[in-house]
Amino acid sequence: MKTKEVALSIILNAFLGYLWLLFIDHIVRVANSMENTFIVGGLIILIGTALFWEIVNRVTPFNKYKITHPVKLAGFISFGLVVVVDLFVLNLI
Repeated sequence: MKTKEVALSIILNAFLGYLWLLFIDHIVRVANSMENTFIVGGLIILIGTALFWEIVNRVTPFNKYKITHPVKLAGFISFGLVVVVDLFVLNLI
């Protein structure tokens, strides 16, 4: 395990976390502009998140690692931190 791999995983997954947040924000805005589409918006978010997960797992160079590998764990943690910071810190400002 190299430091370069860990840094690349953190940066790549943090960027993908931000892209996922942009996708969710866009879908919520589209669903809010329609009337009575809470179920449709939720369904689109679930399908989009599942497709996003598949793309992330295929695009990243770390797809050969197991889920418990430290490089992959660092990436998951950075993805989660970006989402948590955006939802709980930046939305409060």
